[in-house]
Parts: sequence; structure tokens; C-alpha cells
Amino acid sequence: MGQSPDHVAAYITGFASSLDIFARGGGQFAENVLRFYQKAREQDLYLAYVIVPPQGDRSKPAHQQPDPHFYAGVVKERDDGIIVKGAQGIGTGALMSNYVLLTCIVPLRSGDENYAISVVVPTNASGLRLYPRRSYATMGDSTYDYPLSSRFDESDSLLVFDDVFVPWEDVFIYKNIELTQAQFFEGPAHVLGNFQALVRLWIKLQFLLGLCKRVCEMHGSVALPPVQAQLGELAAYVSQVEAFVRAAEKNPIFDRNGVARPNPEMVYGGLILQPAICNTMLQSIRELVGGGVIAVPSSASMFLSPLTSSDVRKYYQSGNTGAEERVRLLKLIWDLVGTEFGGRQLQYEMFYAGAPFIVRARNYRAYD
Repeated sequence: MGQSPDHVAAYITGFASSLDIFARGGGQFAENVLRFYQKAREQDLYLAYVIVPPQGDRSKPAHQQPDPHFYAGVVKERDDGIIVKGAQGIGTGALMSNYVLLTCIVPLRSGDENYAISVVVPTNASGLRLYPRRSYATMGDSTYDYPLSSRFDESDSLLVFDDVFVPWEDVFIYKNIELTQAQFFEGPAHVLGNFQALVRLWIKLQFLLGLCKRVCEMHGSVALPPVQAQLGELAAYVSQVEAFVRAAEKNPIFDRNGVARPNPEMVYGGLILQPAICNTMLQSIRELVGGGVIAVPSSASMFLSPLTSSDVRKYYQSGNTGAEERVRLLKLIWDLVGTEFGGRQLQYEMFYAGAPFIVRARNYRAYD
């Protein structure tokens, strides 16, 4: 899973560690952040976020879109809170969350003040509609045939706010373009959230490397020097990301509030390599497993039927692995590289941190 519950929790923790930023918009907003942080921590809330507006016409700022309520923004102010209308994405995990953080990480321009907000909204709030893509689990009806799709699809949604009421106590930033950016980058929030992403990437690459080695052992090719060389190269990529993680936590920087944050140079440097490394690892799995992943029994039931059982157990085995275990591994690999779930995994890793030029520019600003 890309954005498990510890991801947005890191952002909220970063907000609570830099209350002076929110206080620049008014002391009550800093109090709101701290109060919600304590609530989320004590109640173990699962938060998702929607921080990128719909694609629409990217040549125009938010306030010049054909529909003024295309991007999520304020439409009305009341004594007890604000009314929000419009859409925002991409709500990864939003279907499973307790609350959604609505704000904007995309730079806003003068005139976009109505969209320059940071608020938390209960996922079951009146007027909030979630439009998820089709769940990959609807196809993954068997944990044997679809071991990942059936269990680990975190879902992605477009969220539409149709006159959603947000009480003042759940408002962190209100119509302030400068603070909407500052909440991420002046404080530790963005670094903490992306450090979680870097740790997750490291563990995922370990998993990919383990699959590569296991399939080579299963087919008896692990002793071949070219295969060992390829596995050695892949292991170097895993070690590289691990080095970024360990260096980031070993060499923190301390901000004006005394908060230690993982070293930004190491965090952002690792994320720049994320798309290339994931592409390389997944391509290597395809090369090492060959055509076996597309010539497997259609379902686990073929091991049970008296009409098919003897054939599949005989012809789908490898030298040292029985057919049932071999097919299980091949289906796991195909679920990671070839199914809709697998395709989404690659797309996520390519664009998680933003368009490549944005990620590189961010590292330029972070580097000493």
C-alpha cells in the first residue's frame, strides 16, 4: 500500500510541530491544529488527503476556470464555520479513512484566495461525495489467483464537496495563499510525510528483490553468472534507497522550534530516483520470470478438479518446486507487474511525489 495510515499522520504531526506558521493567520488556527492533532492521536484516526485539484485547464489559475466551483474552495462564510464547494483529488485510501485533509499543494496565484484553505472533514460529512475508480478487488475474487489485488487495493477517489459545512474549529488556514504553501515546506510536514514514503519504498524494493531471487531459485537459474550479476545490480538499488533512509534519520536538521526532521537532502534525493528504480526493478522481474506468468492455470480450482488436477500438477511444476507453489508465486508476480493492480502500482511510483521536474526542482531547493 502506498498511503497507509501513517502517511497523512506524518503531515498532521508536522503541522502540530510548526504552530507558529498557522498562527500567522490567527492564533485560533494554530489552536485548531493542535487540538485536532491531539484528537487524531488519541482516537487513532485514519486520515487521507486531497491536495491536488482536478486537471481541468492547467493553463489557467483556480479562479479563472470556466466553473468557479471546479476546484474545491470557500463559497460562503458563516458565524459557525464555512461552506466548501468543488472537487479535489486524489483521495488515496479516502474510502477507508475517518477524516480527509482538504488543502492545496499546487502553487496558487493572486485571485485564488477562496481556494487557499486547509481544513479537515469527516469522510461521512453531509454533502461530501466520493467517486472511486473500480476496485481491483472485484476482479481479485481469490487470494490464490490475485494475492495482492484481493487484499491490498487502497482505492483512489475524486472527492466532490457539495456545499459541505466545516466548523471553524476544523479550519487550519483560511484564504491565505502564502500559508497554504508554508504549511508544507516551512515546517517539517512535507519532509516527514515523504520520509514515510521513502521508508515504504525501501521495504517495497526488498520485496521486489526477494521475488526476483525466489523465481530464479525456483527455475534453477540463480547459479548462472549473468543472473547473479543482474540480481547483484538490483540489490545495489535496494541498498541505495536504504542508505538514503538511514542517512536521513542519522543526520537530521533542527528547525527554529527545536523539531528534528529527517535530512531533506537525503529524503528528496531518494525520491528523485524512485521512478527509475521501480521501473528497473519491475522490468527485471519481467525478464527473469519470462513467459511463465502468462501461461498459468486460470484459477486455483484446476488443482481440485479431477479432470485437470493431474495435468496441472505434472506440467506446471519446476525442478525443485511443486506445481501449486510455483503457480502461486507466478500469480503473485503477475499481480504485481501485469494486472490492473500492478499497472496502478507502477503509475503510483512514477507520480507519487509529483511530476518529475517538480521533484527535481524541490531537491534543488533542499540541497545545501
